[in-house]
Amino acid sequence: MKKILIVALLMFSVKNINAQPGKYAGSKKSLIGKEYTKQEELPGLKAWKYMEGAIVNANPFTDPEMHSVSIFNIGTTYLILFSINEDTANNVFKIVDVVQVAGVAKGWTIRAASCRQNQRSDAHIVVWGKETNSEYMKLIKKAWRINPDKRRIEVIPVKGIDCENIGC
Repeated sequence: MKKILIVALLMFSVKNINAQPGKYAGSKKSLIGKEYTKQEELPGLKAWKYMEGAIVNANPFTDPEMHSVSIFNIGTTYLILFSINEDTANNVFKIVDVVQVAGVAKGWTIRAASCRQNQRSDAHIVVWGKETNSEYMKLIKKAWRINPDKRRIEVIPVKGIDCENIGC
């Protein structure tokens, strides 16, 4: 009985370790914990191109924290950064999770804050999708959800997800 309890405890511990922030950060895991005031000028990303960023609070008027997603790229590699400003009286954000996406081919992009699931707007969704001239990007290769409660980015199924094409 004691052995079963130990094995169960170890399995639970391993599961929790795998679900921690930085699981998909690749070589940029060191960004977690870094603080910044300007989204476009993040520490450790001097050669990277800032693509987009947005505040993604479900209700910015009632949430005590400000949640932000930023997207950078260099070549075919993109970074998705999830940051939190715990004290909205100052402008300091702290990076709490990172996803590194390699091999984003020409004609594909990473998009955030303008996505929907089952035609319901959800600012917490980030997608890897095929660029198009239509109103919505519907060919989605991969999707993630910003989870502010757990302070991490989680992989989600792409079924029912699309993103508005800003400026099409």
